[in-house]
Amino acid sequence: MMKTEFPLVQETASQQKKLSGQFDLLIQIYRRMRTRTAGVLFVLGFLPLICAPSLQAQTDNSVDGVTVKGDNVYAMHGGQMELLTDNLKLPFDIEVNTNGYFKVGKGQERKLEEGQILRSDGWLLNRDGSAWPVFDYVALKDGKVVVVRDGQSETLTTPTMFPGNLKINPDGSCVYPDGSSARLVDGQMFRLDGTSIPAKDTVTLKDGQVVVQKSGKLIPLGPSQIMGMNDGSRVRWDGTIVKPDGTTIQLQEGKTIFIDGPAPAH
Repeated sequence: MMKTEFPLVQETASQQKKLSGQFDLLIQIYRRMRTRTAGVLFVLGFLPLICAPSLQAQTDNSVDGVTVKGDNVYAMHGGQMELLTDNLKLPFDIEVNTNGYFKVGKGQERKLEEGQILRSDGWLLNRDGSAWPVFDYVALKDGKVVVVRDGQSETLTTPTMFPGNLKINPDGSCVYPDGSSARLVDGQMFRLDGTSIPAKDTVTLKDGQVVVQKSGKLIPLGPSQIMGMNDGSRVRWDGTIVKPDGTTIQLQEGKTIFIDGPAPAH
């Protein structure tokens, strides 16, 4: 019986020793895998931080504006255009996406239409030569006070006190922070925090037609017509602009220039 049992005992001990060795090997493999897994997880954990800059909008102070042609969005550098491949930050908290949409601060997204130019100074130039800020503002347009938020305008119907103690009434009269009062002129604008916005006029030559934006109104010039602008410039029907100092500019087809708009009444 002992001879019968002994080999069995010897075989069991051998198996136990073998299993023990296998178990130790598994422990070593597990530890190695755990170390490698931790390393992989460590690297993966840093990937968002490494990639984050490429996912965020990049600021480029050399950009003059952004425009859309066809299905593409372009950043404008002087007379050159460069395909926009990353979201772009402009002054006035403007962010432009590569899909042609933009927003100001936490406002709603707006689509940049083909031919429009979103300038780095916060103004949007339309194909017809009209131009207005993309940030929120209040202005007198065609004798009416309008409040513009996210590009949507509504007529002011009740006297409103803006930050900085600027009070504007629906009839265009206003009371300034120092207590003096005046009436707004067409094209005069304020940000919603009460700060004044320097107004801009434009002169555009399109399809041989000169169109000026003066005090917020678009005016096409007829043959032989000359228009005096708010800054003292004179614009001729043929695209010649005579500056207050006597120098002249010949406007090129398809181009728009900005000049100073109406001076604030206060």
